Amino acid sequence: MSYSSEELRKLIAEEETVLRRPGTVLFSQGRYEIRRVLGEGGMGITCLADEFSAANLRRPVVLKFVKDSLDPERLAQFFNEVQLSVLFNHPNLVPVYRLESETLRLELPQVRGRRNHPHEHTVYYAVMQYIDGWNLREIVSRTRALRIYMNCDISAFLIGRVARGLQYVHHYRDENGEHLGLVHRDVSPENILIDRFGRVKVGDFGITKGSRELRYSRKTNPGKLLYASPEQLQRASLDARSDIYNVGLLMYFLFTNRDRFGPERGQPRARERILKKMQKSPLHELDHVPEQLARMCASCLDVDPEKRYQSCEDLSNDIDIYFKNNGKVVTNDLLEEMLRDLFSSSPEFISRRFIPLTGTAKLEQAQFDPASEPLPEDAPSAPAPTLKLETDT
Repeated sequence: MSYSSEELRKLIAEEETVLRRPGTVLFSQGRYEIRRVLGEGGMGITCLADEFSAANLRRPVVLKFVKDSLDPERLAQFFNEVQLSVLFNHPNLVPVYRLESETLRLELPQVRGRRNHPHEHTVYYAVMQYIDGWNLREIVSRTRALRIYMNCDISAFLIGRVARGLQYVHHYRDENGEHLGLVHRDVSPENILIDRFGRVKVGDFGITKGSRELRYSRKTNPGKLLYASPEQLQRASLDARSDIYNVGLLMYFLFTNRDRFGPERGQPRARERILKKMQKSPLHELDHVPEQLARMCASCLDVDPEKRYQSCEDLSNDIDIYFKNNGKVVTNDLLEEMLRDLFSSSPEFISRRFIPLTGTAKLEQAQFDPASEPLPEDAPSAPAPTLKLETDT
């Protein structure tokens, strides 16, 4: 008796699941003890683990496993993500420490009394920094629950940090000094993390590619349907300005407590409906936002890439100029204080840390009326999968 390829695939998947169980200990260059599964996206599964080193020193890390590791395309994308991420060095990007592997030995049944050699399969996983905090989806879900908008200036500060991280990626050069023209392609609320000290990190570079590669591969442009640029939806050539459109969608999300194209999720011909809605200016939906910030958001969301911000640096600089012209100061410490209060049982938003922004210890949070801006019942409250934008659903 021997296994079919499908049976072998299923057996390997079961063994990989065992590797991720709480209490499992993995040995490679380091020693890792799994605590729990953190989440599952379109490309991978992440687990919180303890990393042990000499003298039994311990630190929390995230282990990211590629889903369906027998798929060579997925594995290649995973290696691409890790290769890029271990080279990146920027305070607004999630650090990836190293790539590790674990060898599975599968005992195959005997055939006619002859013992088969064990089948070996290598499981790869990335070791990443553990960001103890929240993603933007969780933060906005909390503000909705409290029926408030997050302070617009703090939202702008957050976006400025995201833009700085992406600027580094867009202008990254290899060891030979060659500009790679990288495009993230999956800038969405789930991939923006803020730790408990108010530090903003962009993560998940699984589908990041150079613009040269993208020009020769237009069949599909992976991304999330609700967080895709017009170029992605139309399978057109992509460059950094595609990510800038997605940053505009993040701004809109923070300013309004909702996904701009959320009502189209699950609707027939969703792609066409979203492309039509993209033609409309978002300004009339941002009347509670300071005009300068609203116009920055609208610029990012222009359907014509030539009319958007041409770099993330330009956007982050405009945000800095906005703060300077209005005499406002936002810091990581201020963001830390706001988040601590936001996720407390009884938020009051009173702290001396708010004085540089408001002039008082009170941080005013505009009230949000969910009835005035309804969301569909199936609005995403958990990470949406990364997908190939080939269907209309």
